[in-house]
Parts: sequence; C-alpha cells; structure tokens
Amino acid sequence: MSETRKNSSVQLSIHIIIWGIILFFPMIFIYSEGERNIIRYLDFMLPIVMLMVVFYTNYFLIIKRFLFNKKIWQFFLANLLLFVVCLVLLDLIRQIYFYPYYAQIEKLKNFPHRDNMRQIILFRDIISMSVTVVLSTAIRMTTQWYQSQAEQKELEKLHIESELHNLKHQLNPHFLFNTLNNIYSLISINQENAQNAVHQLSNLIRYVLFESDHPKVQLSKDLNFTTNYIKLMSLRLPSHVKLETEIMSAAESITIAPLLFISLVENAFKHGVSPTEASHISVRISMTGVNELECRVENSNFPKPEADKSGSGIGLNNLRKRLELIYPGSFKLNVEEKGESYISTLTINIGLE
Repeated sequence: MSETRKNSSVQLSIHIIIWGIILFFPMIFIYSEGERNIIRYLDFMLPIVMLMVVFYTNYFLIIKRFLFNKKIWQFFLANLLLFVVCLVLLDLIRQIYFYPYYAQIEKLKNFPHRDNMRQIILFRDIISMSVTVVLSTAIRMTTQWYQSQAEQKELEKLHIESELHNLKHQLNPHFLFNTLNNIYSLISINQENAQNAVHQLSNLIRYVLFESDHPKVQLSKDLNFTTNYIKLMSLRLPSHVKLETEIMSAAESITIAPLLFISLVENAFKHGVSPTEASHISVRISMTGVNELECRVENSNFPKPEADKSGSGIGLNNLRKRLELIYPGSFKLNVEEKGESYISTLTINIGLE
C-alpha cells in the first residue's frame, strides 16, 4: 500500500470513529421518564447531522473550489448560503416534528411556554456552524499542507535520483576517456604492460558499470577499485615520479556512495606528473574518527594549459555536486595549493553505527 493511500485510510478511520462517538454516545444519557426517548435523541442528532453537512461541504467542495483559488469573498458567500439552507431546514423540521412534541409535554406538566427558545436555538446553531467551518478549514488546510510537503519531498527525491544518474553518466565516460589515453600511451612503451593494463581496465569497467550503479556500495569494494586504478595509472609513470599510497582496509558492513575518491586520484595523476621534472603523488584514505572517513591526495602541481580540455575540472565539479546531493551537511571538500603541492582533502561523515 502506498504512503498516500495509507494516509487516506487513516484519515477516513479517524473521521468514522469521531463521528461515530458523537452520534451514538448521547444515546446512553438521553432518558425520559426512565426510558430512552427516540424523539429526544433525534432532536439532539438533527443539528449534528447538519454540522456534518456543513463540515464536509466545506472540506470537499467550498474550500477546494474557492479558498485554494484565493477567492475569499466567494468562500464566505458560499458558506453564508450553506448556513441559510441548513438553518431553514433545521427550523422547518423542528416545527413539523419536534416543537409539537415539546409543546404537548409543556402543556401536560404545566411548564411555561418559552417563546424565546427558538431564537436561542437559532443563535446556538449559527455559532456551532461557524465553529465547524473554522474547524473544517483548519483541518483541510493542514491536510493539504502535509500532502504538499510529501509531494515536494517526492519530487526532490526524484530530482536527486535523476541528477545523480546524470552525474554518474558524466563521470564514467570521463574516467574511461583518461584511462584509455594512458593505455594508448603505454602501448608504444611496453606492449606486455599494456595488455595487463587492458585486463585491469576491464575489471575497473565492470565495477563502474555494475557495482557502482547502486546508491551505496561496500566501502571495501570501492577502496579496492581505487587501489586497482592507482596500479593501472602507475604502469606508465616515469622513474622521477614518487608514488605513495596508504589505503585502509574496511569491514564489509561499511557502505558508501560509489566513486567518490576517483576524481581526486585522477586529478593527481593528471596534474601532478611532469614529463621531465621530479614529481610526487600521495594518496591516503583512512578513518579519522568513529564516523569520519578522510581521503587526502597530495601531488606536485603542474596545471594543464587552458587549451587542454582534460584539465577542465569536470571531475571535481561533479564530485562536489554529488556530495551535496548524497551527504548534505556531512562532508568537507577542501582544495588548496601549498608551496609546489596541490592538496585535496575529502572528509565524509558516513554515519557508522
């Protein structure tokens, strides 16, 4: 059963229970000469029935048609007309069925005739109907607000899922594009290593296409993917590049959104390696607290020229967008230049229990 249908069923049950109590509870206390009197009960229930008419006419028709469309005057006029119709019907039914009954009792028991009772009852009914209109309006507006909030949350959820899907599809070709470039360069240097690289790449693509398609994956698998990616990229590193890695082992019970570290690592290899100058890359992923996971990537800084589209920053932009959608308020992504080094630090509160 959907959430909307479940809420509707609960609301219907509440209405039935409340009106059931109002309609049948007075029957216990209405006595005349020691016996329950059906006429007195019907006289008591008549205005209750009219209040139900006023309540649900407002709830399902007048509020929706006029108040929700900001037609305030039409809303008040419609209620005024509803009041007049209900009050006329009440007075007519009382005169035909109930007033003669009470007049006969007053005559038999020599009670004084109460000429002003009709005005008092009319005033009471007007007040009761006014309160009913206010109550139905408040309940309807509150219900509408909750429905709007639920619909808004559902739309936001669909929007987030759609945007994440689009971002992931942008990320995967971007990652594949850079990796194929590296293998292409490796072919001319060492064909055997290039063949091994193709095999490793197939494993990485399998993870990207199948494992990473889930909202959350095992942290251990994602760390393994990152480790294999670093091994693949290190095959073509020249001897003057110093590579350091320190990647934690994770329990299978820990999960995380997939492919969050790859953009930082990818940028390190893309911007941190010079063909001729001494270079360094350091990748460290560890737990820095009970719930806090940190990925720190430091590399020598050799920025790409403006004409080089591979340095356009697509990876980091997508990473920040994904983090804002998946871990809002629970992450920190800092990027800074320190001397001749470029340092990226991603800290995520992954909510361990």
